[in-house]
Parts: sequence; C-alpha cells; structure tokens
Amino acid sequence: MKLGSVRELSGMKLVLKDPELEGVDPVYWVFKEVSNSPPADGWENCTVIAPGKLGQEFPKTFGHYHPNGVPVEVYHLVAGEGILQMQKKRVIAGELQLDEVEEVYLITAKPGDEIEINPNWGHSWSNVGSVPLISFDNWRTGHTPTDYEPIEKQQGLAYYLVETGGDIRAVKNPKYQNLPEPIWLTADEFRQKFRS
Repeated sequence: MKLGSVRELSGMKLVLKDPELEGVDPVYWVFKEVSNSPPADGWENCTVIAPGKLGQEFPKTFGHYHPNGVPVEVYHLVAGEGILQMQKKRVIAGELQLDEVEEVYLITAKPGDEIEINPNWGHSWSNVGSVPLISFDNWRTGHTPTDYEPIEKQQGLAYYLVETGGDIRAVKNPKYQNLPEPIWLTADEFRQKFRS
C-alpha cells in the first residue's frame, strides 16, 4: 500500500460552505495499491477521512464525476459513520449543466456496506462520526482535472452536510438552481432502488 495523495484544508476551501473557517487539517488521505489480488478482484484504494469539523460542515472528500464509458466503481465502508452524497448530472443537448442536477441522494453507511457508483453521478463522502471514516474502492481508471472541475466551479456538490444542535442537516448550495430535495436512504435501500 502506498500513499497516493493528501488533501489538506487549503485545497478543500474551494468546495466548502464557508471557505474562511478553520478545521481539521489534513482532511483526508488516499492510499493506493491496497490489495495484492488480481486487479479485477481486489480493492485498489483506501480513503481515510479525519473526524472533526470544517466550521459547521463535516469533513468530506472533494467530490468528482466519472466520465461516460467507465466501469462501475464500488465503495466498501470499513470503519466509521459516513454519508455518501450522490448527484446525477443534468445534460441538455449533450452539454453538462453545471448549476443543475437531476437527483440527489444522501446515503447513510455503516461498516460492511457497499455502494455502486455509475457514470454520470457526482459523489463525495462525509465523515459524520467521531472516528476516522475508512473506505475501500476498486477504482483503477484514474482521474483527470475534468472529473473535479464541475464540482470546484460550483463550490462543492449540491448540498453541504452540517451539524446543527447535534443533528445532521443538508444545506442547499446556492450556486445550484432548481435543486431537488435530497432523498435520504440507507446503503441497503439505495442498492434495492438501483438493483439491475
């Protein structure tokens, strides 16, 4: 296993609800070449998100989209309490609408849960617990800056997950228009909904 990247707070300010607030630093680490199994069978990456806060917001991954024609990505939650935000991009006449999405899901996950990410879905993990959030994934295709740019231009995904009075709340990102209300599901409910 090798350290692939470290996302420090300074690099996360581009996608935070309040970029000026301080918080945990670094926010998360990505380790690669996790498994010695053949590529089709083993996990490739391990992401570790620190516990704590970024102002009122929970620590999260930067967020990105997958391009068309790539394999399905599978996440396996190893430890901690997480919420995976997924948003389906809106495309009109072949052009991505940066400030609109078709659907938003907030998927609560516990250790042992697995979630599939299909192309055209942007996604980001948030650590809503008191210990590091650790997940494995099988993504071997790599990422380019164009995977992250739509999220960066909108200052994050469609909703910010914050703590208010001990409760987790989804706050609309004002850079998006006509936002659908988020649908809260467990990982099991999400799998049932999108089972092929």
